[in-house]
This record gives sequence, C-alpha cells and structure tokens, in this order.
Amino acid sequence: MSAGADGLDDFFYQLGRRTGRGLRRGRWLVSALSGPTPEAIAAEYGAGRDLARTYEAGVSLDETPASHALVARIGERLGARLKNKQRRWRVVAISDPQPGAFALPGGFLYVTSGLIEVCAGDESEIAWVVGHEMGHVVHGHAAARLAGELAGSVAARAAVGPTGALAQWLVTTGVRAVARAYSRDQELEADAFGARLASAAGFDPEAALRVCTRLEQFEARSRQPLAEYFASHPPLRLRAERIGAWLEAQRTS
Repeated sequence: MSAGADGLDDFFYQLGRRTGRGLRRGRWLVSALSGPTPEAIAAEYGAGRDLARTYEAGVSLDETPASHALVARIGERLGARLKNKQRRWRVVAISDPQPGAFALPGGFLYVTSGLIEVCAGDESEIAWVVGHEMGHVVHGHAAARLAGELAGSVAARAAVGPTGALAQWLVTTGVRAVARAYSRDQELEADAFGARLASAAGFDPEAALRVCTRLEQFEARSRQPLAEYFASHPPLRLRAERIGAWLEAQRTS
C-alpha cells in the first residue's frame, strides 16, 4: 500500500477513536475502493452505521407510520433483487419539506418527507430514487466521496480532538458532502442502475420519467430552485432523455 493510502488509513483510525468501532477500522475506506470484498462490505457497513447514528441524532425523523413503512418496504423489495446479498440496507424517512434523498456508505439511505409528498406516495416513483441511491453505494460512489471530503477537510482533521466537534462536523459538513451530487457520469450511472433495479423488483420503470416531471413542476410551482440534492444533479431533462432511451431499448430488445 502506498504512503498516501497509509496516511489516509491512519487519519480514519484517529477519527474512529472518537466516533466508534466502525470508523476505527479506518482501512474500510481504502479497501472499499479496490472492490466489494466481503471484508470491505462488512467494514463499510460498520462505519456507515456509526455515521448514521451521529446523523440521526441531529435530525428529525419522519415518524409518520405510513411513511416509515413505505420506504422500508421499498428498500426491502429493491435489496432482495440485488445479486450481492452481503449488503444490508436501512431506508429511513426524514422530516424535511424539500424533496431529496441521499446515501451514506454501508447502505444507510434517507428519503425526505418532501420527496414522498412530491411523488404523492407513489411506490414506483420513490423506488427509482431509492434504487438510484443504492447505486451510489454499490458502485462505491458514497464511500469515495466521503473519503475525499474527510481526507481534504481541515475542519475534519481539527475535529479529531473533541468528540462533540467531530459529531458536529459529521452532521453539518460530512453528511452534506455526501448528499451533494456526484460527477455527471456517476449520477447518470446511478439513474440507470435505479431504473433497472426498480424494474427487476416489479415497480413501474416509467416512474423515473414521472419523477423528473414532478420535480420540474415542483420547481415551477414553488418559484424557487430545488434543494441542493436535485439542483446540483445533471439537468432533469437530460436525465429524462437518458432514462427514456433506456426504456425504449428495453421495449425493443
């Protein structure tokens, strides 16, 4: 392993001393970039669990029974269709009026109450968004994003000292960094992954197009830009075009 990787590993080890056993095994982030081995998946899950606990302690979860059951049911159906059964998934609804969703490393996914409302509770539409976020985890996008943010953040390095400071960084900066859009190619890759997975799980594959339309209508109706999660993604029209092309290929194949 290179000197740079060793330094990154030591940094996450130090972070782990303050955040829990999962992050203490800092090598998970280095390992995660080399492939989905059982060991890397297990270590990533442990680290993601610690991050999730910290995050959930600082936000308001959507305690509506219907919303809680909806996203959990969707996550279970989608997860059952993945070839790799070693990953465990937790899909949670959070109370936030802005439509959005994001994934932490290890399979911890969050869907806002605003997204559920915009989709009018349509399971197929929400399934595409959840499948999209699963794609970021399966392809290693979430782990790589957090690795880069942590390794390059002066605030995170300073937060290795006081436990409270690190927890605050994770809530206000670390999680927000993961929630921001990835590269355009990564986003479009996750779009296609989500559409394929949702279709395989028996959801309506056309729902992805409806989500794009609903979000455009939401933006026009609210007369304000979408929250950072969707505003920083590739344009909705481009995403709809790519998904539409995939759907057409499926119909003619």
